[in-house]
Amino acid sequence: MADTYRAVTIADTSRGGAGHRMHRAFHLNSRVDMVALSDPDAEGRARLAAECGASSSYADYREMLEREKPDIAVIARHWFDDGRVEEFLAALEAGVKGVFAEKTIAAWPHQVRLLRQTAADRGVPVVLAHRSREHPTMQEIRRRAAQGEWGSLTRVRTMDKGDHRAGVHEAMIHTPHVFDSMLYLTGEAPTSCWGAVTLDGRPATRDDARYVEYLGAGPMAGDRISAQYQFPSGVVGTFESMPVGDGSYGSDRLGVDFYYQNAVVTARNQPLGQFHVFPRGDVFPAEPGVEWESLGGNDWIPEGVHPTDWSNHVICEDLVRLVDGGDPRPESSTIEVGAIGVEMLVGAYQSHLSGERIDLPLADPTNPWLL
Repeated sequence: MADTYRAVTIADTSRGGAGHRMHRAFHLNSRVDMVALSDPDAEGRARLAAECGASSSYADYREMLEREKPDIAVIARHWFDDGRVEEFLAALEAGVKGVFAEKTIAAWPHQVRLLRQTAADRGVPVVLAHRSREHPTMQEIRRRAAQGEWGSLTRVRTMDKGDHRAGVHEAMIHTPHVFDSMLYLTGEAPTSCWGAVTLDGRPATRDDARYVEYLGAGPMAGDRISAQYQFPSGVVGTFESMPVGDGSYGSDRLGVDFYYQNAVVTARNQPLGQFHVFPRGDVFPAEPGVEWESLGGNDWIPEGVHPTDWSNHVICEDLVRLVDGGDPRPESSTIEVGAIGVEMLVGAYQSHLSGERIDLPLADPTNPWLL
């Protein structure tokens, strides 16, 4: 175990910058120095390097990895193209001991499997910016559920913001958050799924995806998604991406509803977090004397600290613990969890295109929208 670690950030201002403030992930960690940042855009590079206190900056991330020999790499930019996969693999090849990566880890399961296996072969822990299980109120919900306070979990409903990106575009961005919450509270991976994807009110087709690409991920199509997941315990999970209102209150909508036998628990808008419990197994309109109870949620963030900075800090404290040789905990936002989430989303697409329920993990891990 080293006293301190050297970290670098791989960013690209033209392709998602440094994700959600990920270049500042170690700003509050005395054991990690952010020594360098790469960005091919000169103006963006200067701004991001100044924000994270990096003493060196590079246009070429490969040159940075070779010269700086970092212990930890932050794969930050918010695009999901092949270049992002190459950045991840290059960091592993350079000998890093840990990786903090923006979600989604990659667009398609075959890419995620390659990254996960390569990291595992090298013994390199990887955590993702999921904004879910690191929150202490999520952990409290899991503890109370495990103690049987609300009875057994029966179903989990997840949803994205429902803004102008609704459908396959938004699902790629936001399912990592809500699937991570679903997986954290169920404590297991789903075994099958079915899905339906529509475009302008009709079933989306591979031909619709021919000339469409979001954030460099590759062909996909659809402005509405509904999916259902079957878990070994009998829990049923659902996901929906549908437009809601004018989209202006999407952050308050993004989240998960957990239906227990005797209560409904909601978790929304993390990392700030809005958590509530309704003391019934479902929501009944205007039932006298029955009200939602707040579970709190925002007092975990120190005064004056940006909520996303604190979320990144907590996730990366766990990464440092793993780099030190510690074992993953249920609260560790690992690449293994992220890989399950990617298979869940792509499984919904496969199910829609094949017209049948799909087993998970997927037999075919490639992009199902390709002609």
